[in-house]
Amino acid sequence: MSERQAVLAPYRVLDLTGELGPLCARILADLGADVTKVEPPSGDPARRRGPFPGDRPDPESSLSWAAWNANKRSVTLDLELPAGRDALQRLARNADFLVESFPPGHLDRLGLGYTALAEQNPGLIVTSITPFGQTGPYSQYRASDLELMAAAGCMSLTGEPEGPPLRISLPQASAWAGVYAAAGSLLALQHRYLTGEGQHVDVAAQSCLLSALSHAPIFWDLNRTNALRAGVFMTGRSITGARMRVMWSCRDGYLNFIIYGGEAGRRTNQALVRWMDERGMAPQFLLEKDWSRFDITTVSQEEIDRIEAAIGPFFLTLTKAEFFAGVVKRDMLGYPVATPREILEDPQLLARGFWLPMRGPDGSASVRFPGGFAKFSGGSCTVHRPAPRAGEHNAELLAPPGVDEKERPPSRVSVGHAKRSAPPALDGIKVVEFAAYAAGPGVTKYLADHGATAVRVESAVRPDGFRTHYPPYRDNVPGLNRSGCFSLWNNDKLSIALNLKAEGAREVAEALVRWADIVIENFTPGTMAKLGLDEERLRTLNPAVIVLSTCNHGQTGPHARHPGFGSQLSSLAGFTHFTGESSGPPMFLYGPYIDFIAVAFGLVAVLAALDARRRSGRGQYIDLAQYEAGLQFLGPALLDAAVNGRDLMRCGNRDPQAAPHGVFPCRGADRWCAVSVWDDGEWRRLVEALGRPGWATEPGWQTAAGRQAGQAELDRRLAAWTSELEVEEVTTRLQAAGVHAAAVRTMAELFSDPQLVHRRIWRALDHPEIGRHHYKAPPFILSRAATGPQRPAPCLGEHTRQVLTEMLGMSEAAVRSLEMRGVLQ
Repeated sequence: MSERQAVLAPYRVLDLTGELGPLCARILADLGADVTKVEPPSGDPARRRGPFPGDRPDPESSLSWAAWNANKRSVTLDLELPAGRDALQRLARNADFLVESFPPGHLDRLGLGYTALAEQNPGLIVTSITPFGQTGPYSQYRASDLELMAAAGCMSLTGEPEGPPLRISLPQASAWAGVYAAAGSLLALQHRYLTGEGQHVDVAAQSCLLSALSHAPIFWDLNRTNALRAGVFMTGRSITGARMRVMWSCRDGYLNFIIYGGEAGRRTNQALVRWMDERGMAPQFLLEKDWSRFDITTVSQEEIDRIEAAIGPFFLTLTKAEFFAGVVKRDMLGYPVATPREILEDPQLLARGFWLPMRGPDGSASVRFPGGFAKFSGGSCTVHRPAPRAGEHNAELLAPPGVDEKERPPSRVSVGHAKRSAPPALDGIKVVEFAAYAAGPGVTKYLADHGATAVRVESAVRPDGFRTHYPPYRDNVPGLNRSGCFSLWNNDKLSIALNLKAEGAREVAEALVRWADIVIENFTPGTMAKLGLDEERLRTLNPAVIVLSTCNHGQTGPHARHPGFGSQLSSLAGFTHFTGESSGPPMFLYGPYIDFIAVAFGLVAVLAALDARRRSGRGQYIDLAQYEAGLQFLGPALLDAAVNGRDLMRCGNRDPQAAPHGVFPCRGADRWCAVSVWDDGEWRRLVEALGRPGWATEPGWQTAAGRQAGQAELDRRLAAWTSELEVEEVTTRLQAAGVHAAAVRTMAELFSDPQLVHRRIWRALDHPEIGRHHYKAPPFILSRAATGPQRPAPCLGEHTRQVLTEMLGMSEAAVRSLEMRGVLQ
């Protein structure tokens, strides 16, 4: 890859992560940074994590390793020895980023912490990824994916109501932490340009996973209602408490279809009834139903049940392929629950060239490797080499002191003139948002959190669906300015009411584009062109503007214009395939899970483009398909399908390596503690914490193989102990003994969770109609730059006059003219 093509070509990254967060440096590498993986002499323990080609364990052929570490080089260093520490310090002197996931304080004890390294390299950005953060009451807690999904509340939203809380069987916490760590690192880079200084970025995986909850916590915040798991059903869309089925059986698997409201939902419902009528399967009451009056926010359970009872038999007549072909033909909302092998053959991904040929990790012939998370008009985001062998680049990179410095000057030449004050990372950056729902507004929210001036373009003629039919509403009273769901993703923005279809609106929109550094839109492909604001026009108006276009499938391909919401796209992308018990159906993931993955990648993309513009003076057009961004989180399973020709399956809370590994009932109603044991030493510590009961000392439990073979009995034994104790007592006792454990948090508990309180994740602000309620802060803490939220979400059109007169320089007469012509509504 040439430096001209790479978005982040000038930068050097040292990657010291283990199993938590390697996606961070992988993302930076995909964007063109020179990434060196630093491993112990025995190799990163993550190399021993499966799956493996042919199920033959080999640290050089792990598919998980291959997925998270492509595009990197590898050196091996023993940091416990002076020579190893000296070598790392030498590498760090010429690095821009160092990313690590050791327990808090570990590198400090070795003399390799941020403070020590910054003395030699003041511009260095050190990003630390840990389960709970660098400080706070849980900072030293052990946590794997299971405990993190529990501590963040994700598991309380997933699974059958009468069964245990569930996680996604394919680990997700590390990827969430990795992508937000990349975003935090790039924000620190923006700040370095303003101040000349690097800083320490503190990333907590628990905080990162809060994004996966969608708006569930806000039900508690506004109305003291605890969102809970509902199996294959969706809750939270109706103020009556009605639930809607999401997962449906079909001839060869499962479908994701929801009786939605809003314009798109009503159109889909009508199209479904016509389709059923073509097959002679539409009952008379559906044919006569007036969908134009159907209101999802007030629908009763009785009405939903009657509709669903009629459509279930129809779905049973279809295969997944027939269903998807039908919904595409009819422009309906809905997707099949796809498996990894089906994803490999998706015509949309093939048409966009998503899959890249890559040599297999075992040296086999080329296999399909997931491509980059976005397409950049002025740079590349791609995979160009496979993950390295342990120490493969020792000779190249561990040269004697002085040699490597001569090869390439440090990238600190790109640092701007230092300022005495410490402004927000995005001080002076201007954003205009043509977007609705989550995927676009979420990106803008994070930009605004870090000091960008953000203007949101919206209209009462066709308001954002989050305003109109997404509870919670304060006191269950709907209103354009009363939705907590809307508020969560729109703090610190200015709202201008602008009817983009009105004569005269285009001139205002064009003025905003000329004013902006960044334009964010998430409409269906082609919509911006219809408004006269396609890519070419935006470039003409402002050659330096960065445009992020984010939608389900991207701007090109046979399914580009197919509508859909993230709560359904999560099934096409395989996430629900991996959620549930092995013997049961896939479970619904609360909210538009994949949308919030796309938000994080969209933030990374915009920040990388900003840095590239500072060096080149040119803008960028970024085509981000939420589908492709989401697939970055499923890399190991997709590689397993490509290499081994099979579909990994959901397996409840089981893990192929750890046992026990699950959630266990505690005293009280629906109280659970997540517990996992990863080696024989941890098992012995668990036995001591249990009080050395006789059964736990039996020989069969002393090995990992024995515990795996007897998991059902082991779970029963452990549950008998936990069920007599409060969940907090189980957690603290096991953590004190050095055993992985975490309470399964409910949405209510997240607001009082000691670690989240310590990190000030929830910020209370006063909204003019909702009143005082909470907004979510970023999941990372920048040591030198303050972050929001600082202002509540805007009422619709609240800042129209301010934007037009103060930012665009319009006269009062011009504003009144726009008002009289109906443009400002």
